[in-house]
Amino acid sequence: MRRFRSIVPVFLFLVAIPLAAQNLEIHYIDVGWGGSVFIKGPTGITVLMEAGNTGMGTQYVVPYLKSIGVQPANGIDYVIGGHQHCDHIGGLDEVINAGYNIHIKQYYNGSTYASSCADGWNAASAGTTAGAPIAMPVGQVIDLGNGATITCIARNGSIIGGGSVAVTDENDRSIALLIKYGGFDYIWASDMGGGPDACTGRSTTQLDVESSVINAISPGGAHPLITAGGIDLMHVNHHGSESSSNPTYFNKVKPAVAIIGVGAGETTGWDLPRIKSVDSVLLGSSGCTTAPPAYVLQTEEGNPAGTNTSHSGFCVGNIKITTDGISIFTVSADGLVHQGPNELAASGLPKSFTIDDSGGGGGDTTPPATSITAPLNGATVSGTTSVTASASDNVGVTKVEFYLDGALKSTDTTSPYSWSWDTTTATNGSHSLTSKAYDAALNVGTSTTVNVTVSNGVPVNIGNWTLTQANATLTYTIPAGTTIPSKGYVIIARNATKSAFQTYWGVTLAANVVFINSGDTMPQINGSETYTLKNSSGTTIEGTTVAMDTSGGSAFQRATCGAIGTLSSWTKLASASGSPGTGGLNGCNKGPFINEFSDALGTGNYVYEFIELFNDK
Repeated sequence: MRRFRSIVPVFLFLVAIPLAAQNLEIHYIDVGWGGSVFIKGPTGITVLMEAGNTGMGTQYVVPYLKSIGVQPANGIDYVIGGHQHCDHIGGLDEVINAGYNIHIKQYYNGSTYASSCADGWNAASAGTTAGAPIAMPVGQVIDLGNGATITCIARNGSIIGGGSVAVTDENDRSIALLIKYGGFDYIWASDMGGGPDACTGRSTTQLDVESSVINAISPGGAHPLITAGGIDLMHVNHHGSESSSNPTYFNKVKPAVAIIGVGAGETTGWDLPRIKSVDSVLLGSSGCTTAPPAYVLQTEEGNPAGTNTSHSGFCVGNIKITTDGISIFTVSADGLVHQGPNELAASGLPKSFTIDDSGGGGGDTTPPATSITAPLNGATVSGTTSVTASASDNVGVTKVEFYLDGALKSTDTTSPYSWSWDTTTATNGSHSLTSKAYDAALNVGTSTTVNVTVSNGVPVNIGNWTLTQANATLTYTIPAGTTIPSKGYVIIARNATKSAFQTYWGVTLAANVVFINSGDTMPQINGSETYTLKNSSGTTIEGTTVAMDTSGGSAFQRATCGAIGTLSSWTKLASASGSPGTGGLNGCNKGPFINEFSDALGTGNYVYEFIELFNDK
């Protein structure tokens, strides 16, 4: 929690918290490779920070703004272009030309970099109330309402508090902003550089501007704006390039959450986001950082990818952060990635994080300990298996997450921690299980991996298999593509819809039952009928079965795995006692076989007669 400084002992505390529970919203708009962030202040003040590359304003930014209720008639109060590369400002003129008036100000980084994108933005801006973009003054504060602010902490090499870096690269000329609301802090710096780094082995021609910026606003700096606890939410500069997010910067930012705007459209060989930025720094795998690992999100997967590309961040589409500035901030996403994997389910979003010290700046920094206790490493599992975990912490465990092959599958907040795993939803073969335990400070402990082998039956494609009926000789070909599930059924019914069939037999067919209305084809039970099942190659799978009674009116159900033509292998019941979709004979290790056939009497045109196949593997 943020500590507040006493001004008058005992009698008076000045506390910078919101006046009411009004939310600040931060939206990362998925524009592929590029950047676009939309801010909505607690009282409705709006700021658009960039709009992606040319075409992305029309294709993604405008539709997203409309989807969250920001219509052209509303306009936007402020627009900020972090720097003048097209992947950041190329879509701004498209937003304006879509009818969004800019009401108050538009800011750019003040560089002389020339591009058609900058020209387009300037031209479109002429028709807005705000007019053409102006260089954003360092120290400029935008009031977002209810105590929330945006402060320009760097621009074009000039840093708040009087420092500077002699920048020449357009990326290094980026604007850096600090957004604050009560105890919540968010830092954004477009494509600002962090320079080369010997520890992680990163090489870049960009200069280290990041360290000067974070040093200036940290305690003891030239213009301190944050506490030793660091910052809650971090924009990963330059799309996760090796040129940015250096260890010094990360160690002082100490974010709970780090977000990367990345995706399709980058040039081959860029490989954004990079392993040396995401894994080595944000996730701490290199040992070059002292801050706890961040929770890393990406708008989508970098593309084209290469050997240097990190796949560790969760790709979740458009991302939304909300906070009342008092105790927590909540991160959610919509999973609408434009390419690559949708990892929303695996990410566990939505998630809430404790403000300020959740990034590890103080308080409890000891992670819980956890381990998978069942199944054992090397075990073979099938059916529904109970996965259990132990977890302990110096303060207390708040939840345990269970992961299958790296994907989040279940969360349990109460000891004993367990997950009921339906292994039939996984492929046969080797799989890995891990658990993660969390405490109230959002410290995370991860178990060692337990490797198991799933061994379940498999569905069988019985398309183009045939059923032959005799004495009245009929042959029915099962429709192409028909698959009988493992431990599941296929019912072939005569002239009955599924609804009418269920009503007649008084059953609700389960999800593992495939129902086929054969028309007036099969079966046509006139007494003494037998059945033979052949595969699509004409090989006999089963047959010939025992015969129906000469007078009909019975149901025959498999009772044993013995010879199919022997009466002792069947149970004969009255036709009304048929049990379609249940009672499959297990343990024969046959795969698909004929499990039941029934002559339904008293049904007009005999439409409820059926033959049932069962797959016991």
